[in-house]
Amino acid sequence: MKQLSHLKIRNVQWILLILLWLLIFMIPLLFGDFKEGVNWQHVTKIWKEYSLLFLIFLANRFVLMPHLFLKGKRSFYFITIAMLIIIMGALAFLIDGLGQMPVRGHHPPPNDMPGDFNQPGIRGPGEFIPPFANLLIMSILLVGFDSGLLFFSKWIHSEQNKLRTEKESIKNKMAFLQNQVSPHFFMNTLNNIHSLVDIDTEEAKESIIRLSQMMSYMLYDTQTNRILLEKEIEFIQSFVELMSLRYPEEVDIVLDVPTEIPKIMVPPLLTISFIENAFKYGISYESDSFVHILIKVINNRFFFSIFNSNYNSGQQKNKSGSGIGIENVKSRLALIYDRNYHLEIKDDDDVFKVNLNIPV
Repeated sequence: MKQLSHLKIRNVQWILLILLWLLIFMIPLLFGDFKEGVNWQHVTKIWKEYSLLFLIFLANRFVLMPHLFLKGKRSFYFITIAMLIIIMGALAFLIDGLGQMPVRGHHPPPNDMPGDFNQPGIRGPGEFIPPFANLLIMSILLVGFDSGLLFFSKWIHSEQNKLRTEKESIKNKMAFLQNQVSPHFFMNTLNNIHSLVDIDTEEAKESIIRLSQMMSYMLYDTQTNRILLEKEIEFIQSFVELMSLRYPEEVDIVLDVPTEIPKIMVPPLLTISFIENAFKYGISYESDSFVHILIKVINNRFFFSIFNSNYNSGQQKNKSGSGIGIENVKSRLALIYDRNYHLEIKDDDDVFKVNLNIPV
């Protein structure tokens, strides 16, 4: 569900209040018993009483709630609102009393008895409660409704600020974790190119160009939460080629990717730490070594597997990039997918295995 802006919440709130007050002031016209037409004198009298109720609403909404209750002065607020309601009830009692006083020289007809609700000036059905008591009851209900509405608005606004803060925190943490990959990768790749300069100058030049393209990808393309799988695979292919430069042909390096790469989005640089680890800790110049990487997409899930010879048992899992690496990936996975992912890491005596699958 999309978040409502604070302005929209306030607009909805005021629309509800306007409709409520229109309904309140329409009550005498909607439910009055006017067989011979509207008794405007009677309606005006009720509107005067409702005007006192409206004054209570204004005082509660714009003075008492913001300056007392929401400032922590709650005891003073309850005392003040109670006194205000009592004062307005007393005014309603006085207004009602003045309205019931007989005009000098006027005497009501004999049949104008208290129970005859058809006579003007006498309260009809539904008006058995005296106006001042009616005002007290309606004031309490109205203040409760208005305060509840104001509290709800404040709560929604507070929750949105909290959610916005959490999202910013996650975004900043994701950027921090993602950018941690760059220095380690850059250092390793430069070392590879440095070792190639005296052996094959032209190959070194091409590698520098490839590295430049990869750094452009890391600096600009990966600033989004998702990237096309095709671009991510191109980056991995370039990375593996650069890492392969420093190793002899006897090292078995295999990268198996889909022939036709689907147009799906994946988090950028999510697997590069595993690949770095495989080359850093899984290659030996003295013994047969291998790094096998498999990438595939099945049933809307992205699968990544890497198997490498394990000549540094324990180091690959615990010392990757001075603490950067596998723990970095775990943190990113938890932030992005919560628990909707599968990561399996096996550190056997001869083979280090990683299997990862995520939804796409």
